[in-house]
Amino acid sequence: MADSIIIKQLSYQLPMSLDQIEKIVWFLKGYQINDLGEVTHLSIANYRLKGQWPQALFMLENLEYLDIQGNDLTCLPEDISALKKLKHLDLRHNVINALPDSIAQLTALEKIYLGDNLFKKIPPVLAQCPALRLIDFSDNNVAEGCEHLLNSKSIKNIYLKNNKLRSFPFHLLQEGQIEEMNLTENKIANLPDDTGMIKNLLI
Repeated sequence: MADSIIIKQLSYQLPMSLDQIEKIVWFLKGYQINDLGEVTHLSIANYRLKGQWPQALFMLENLEYLDIQGNDLTCLPEDISALKKLKHLDLRHNVINALPDSIAQLTALEKIYLGDNLFKKIPPVLAQCPALRLIDFSDNNVAEGCEHLLNSKSIKNIYLKNNKLRSFPFHLLQEGQIEEMNLTENKIANLPDDTGMIKNLLI
């Protein structure tokens, strides 16, 4: 099915109008189409979804960028695996506390933003996302599971500002593994012996 038809279906499922825009930037909402007529970018942040995912969204197989923050979402559906080309996923400002195993099937996913949700621990499945480079868990209640981030072969940027961490598995770090890490506004007692292993470490 052509993306133009899917977008029309999606528009019917949304409580607010959906417009085509030239370029996705943080203050604009809408969708962007490439020269092949494919919808590659979609921003429906603060769209009053009241926790409901519009099903037509999962038919946009060419989607690379999805911003769906601020919609009272309680979960990330297993159907997310249908978005095989997704590179950037913004789920901030929702009420999510877990991730589905199917997220590991997003082999193109590079960045996921999960700030200001209800996570208490890092989901192990993130270590299985082969292209994931940036993970943001700022402003959650994370107290455990950070070793899963270090088990990843691709993650370079980790943001865990303002969580419930009392320790971090620095002993698992490999030389040059992490480029930037923000652990500020936690109560971490075990400081690393060698802070130079991370290019930009805030703690």
